[in-house]
Amino acid sequence: MRGMQALIFFGVWLLCAHSAQAADAVAPRVLRVLTYNINALPSPVKRHKTVRLNRIAEILKERRAKGTQPDIVVLQEAFGSRCDVIIEQSGYKYVVRGPGRKSGKNGRGTPWGVEGGHSYNKPAKTQKFMGSGLIILSDYKITNPVFTTFGGKACAGLDCLANKAIMMTEISIPGLKEPVKLVTSHFNSNRSAKAPGAVRLRAHQKQTDILAKFLSRTTDMQAPVILAGDFNTKLPVRYQYFREEINALDAAEICLATGMSCALGDQTIPSEILYLTDDKQFYRSGSATLLTPVFIERNFRESIEGRALSDHTGYEVHYALDTRDNTGK
Repeated sequence: MRGMQALIFFGVWLLCAHSAQAADAVAPRVLRVLTYNINALPSPVKRHKTVRLNRIAEILKERRAKGTQPDIVVLQEAFGSRCDVIIEQSGYKYVVRGPGRKSGKNGRGTPWGVEGGHSYNKPAKTQKFMGSGLIILSDYKITNPVFTTFGGKACAGLDCLANKAIMMTEISIPGLKEPVKLVTSHFNSNRSAKAPGAVRLRAHQKQTDILAKFLSRTTDMQAPVILAGDFNTKLPVRYQYFREEINALDAAEICLATGMSCALGDQTIPSEILYLTDDKQFYRSGSATLLTPVFIERNFRESIEGRALSDHTGYEVHYALDTRDNTGK
């Protein structure tokens, strides 16, 4: 009898183990991606009160407790160790930081640049007083991170003080045949850069050129790609050039065009996700994974001590995931 009980117990255990493995292999129905410029400029440039960073961390922690947390978070202007509270409290298993103040090459030592012969393999110039300020947080495994810095010729004004960059990682999501390639960046600001308009525009277009070449060398049309960041594209001439070069869909345009199949958050209006914003998300589906935006929200709107958490709000997009064969069916 004991032998029979043991056999039954083993069979039940085996079934449960198989079910757990099967559950792990099933793709989530929706992938939630948040991009957020947290405006944590270092002192004395910005006396950003730690209490606001603490509240951002608390919000992410509270959402995790409810099971509604973004699966992936990309942060910009996350300068300094006080931003670590977001990493430590939000509960994300995987974290990748962008290049620091002296980083001048990507993680694999591959040169990137506007011109084919130009290399960023040398240390960044001495005028870089801050790093990139980029951080990626993910509940799903991050592999193959790579980045490129913009360098001195692709910046304008005060933005040249930071070692601004593009960062890409592959996100391995259970049930998908291919990883999702996630790309984030923080492009040159406009008037706050304190440089002539023509110089600012030229720098932004050079950064767009670098991003386009970076994408062509690190991605292909077979892989699903999400671009989420502060691209500073509110100026129409910037947006138009950016859209024409990156070969990706604007999540907001698709969401608003599909009507009932894509919803907006309660306090979110079309203009603040479409063109009157510097924070954006773009995407393209892969050969085996179809991405479709089904929800967009501007969040992190609350204030503390009469001040907003950041001079930006969060820009969160939920993408429905659908697997398909290589014929596109």
